[in-house]
Parts: sequence; structure tokens; C-alpha cells
Amino acid sequence: MIYVTKICQIRPSAHAKTKTIAGGFDRENITEAILKGAKRIEQNKIVASFNGFEVVYKQYPYNLYKQYPCNYFIITVYWKVK
Repeated sequence: MIYVTKICQIRPSAHAKTKTIAGGFDRENITEAILKGAKRIEQNKIVASFNGFEVVYKQYPYNLYKQYPCNYFIITVYWKVK
């Protein structure tokens, strides 16, 4: 998974940083959820579900940040409640 995090730019919001630390997530978990998880669209955001947690994010186009082919702005991360 280190390879994936090197080619993707993940920019968390301040809220997402707090939730990531509190929930025990790391950058690899978030990247896996975005790339491998089931996705749905809510309003103008994408929600990826993977291994019992969800990542809410926005994806920016390639031409906006040319140094990385995938650019994600993480809004929040949380455990799914059953």
C-alpha cells in the first residue's frame, strides 16, 4: 500500500485529522477504502465503505494538481454503526 500513497495525494481537513486519530485510522486504511471500497454519492461528496468504516471525500481533477494522478480531499472518516 505504500506505493498507492506515493502516487495519490490525500489532503485531510482539520476535522478528518481529528477523526482519523480518534478512530485509529492511518493513511493506508483511508487509501484502501478510496481505491477498493464500495462507493456511493451523497450530494456532491463520495462515500467509500470498506472494512467496517466509511470515508467521505471529494475528488479533484487531474489537471488541477498535475503532480499526482489522483487527488482526494478527505472530509471525515468514521466507523459504521450496525
